[in-house]
Amino acid sequence: MRAGSLLVVLHRIAREPLTHFLLIGALLFGGLTAVKSLRRPVVRLEAQDLNQLATYWEAQMQRPPSKAELAGIIGERIDEELLAREALRLGLDKGDMIVRRRLAQKMAFATDDVAQAAEPDEATLRAYYARTADRYAAAARVGFQQVFFSGDRPPGGAAKAAGQALERAEEGGRADPTGDPFLFPLTYDDVGLQDLLRDYGAAFVKTLETAPVGTWQGPVLSPYGWHIVKVTQRRQAAATAFEAVRHQVRDAWLADRRREANAAFLHSLRKRYRVVVAGVPED
Repeated sequence: MRAGSLLVVLHRIAREPLTHFLLIGALLFGGLTAVKSLRRPVVRLEAQDLNQLATYWEAQMQRPPSKAELAGIIGERIDEELLAREALRLGLDKGDMIVRRRLAQKMAFATDDVAQAAEPDEATLRAYYARTADRYAAAARVGFQQVFFSGDRPPGGAAKAAGQALERAEEGGRADPTGDPFLFPLTYDDVGLQDLLRDYGAAFVKTLETAPVGTWQGPVLSPYGWHIVKVTQRRQAAATAFEAVRHQVRDAWLADRRREANAAFLHSLRKRYRVVVAGVPED
């Protein structure tokens, strides 16, 4: 084909509407591709992020990272961020209880940071202490003797033996009653009732709180068997001076303010969201 004929053909093709459509489409595609590349999400590690990575490495390895190690750490951090973002884009976090719980915890921590209350003044702390003084009272304490009867005896044997020992003690025998060997002390000179609660249970401690001093009482049951007890001395709970616990009062006051702020924040969230639970009428 001669050059003149080729030019005529090209001229005709250029005048075709289909050619114009294809050309415009190509320009639009190229433009959108360029804009999309400019709008790519950015993963940025700031100087404080790099310092945090290096500090964490040094805390674990007890030495600063080398340049190659630091480059590896940064590469792993970028990979982690890319994978996390792609997982969120694909919705892989949906329906995952562990992920949801972790996000809720992070939100709660963030709320705690926002809810930091101003320092209370002295009058506020003293008023708070007056309302909560029982928290700081010195625990009641007792001294007592006990005789133990093992639950390993035949059924009913321990309770029966404890009752018989108590009868003999009440009759005024000169010798203290005897029972079975026991892993805990048989005599306590001065012990907090709260400490005994962990080892012996509420019924045992209640007996020590109310029993008359100097007489054998029981039988009382513990997780180990049956006991009879004699309280030798008792010190009631006593108030602790504000000055001695001021720091604890301050911490408790601040904790209460954070709890109140968090509760208010959750209340506002419930207003912001419409919650629908299967089988439960909507508010």
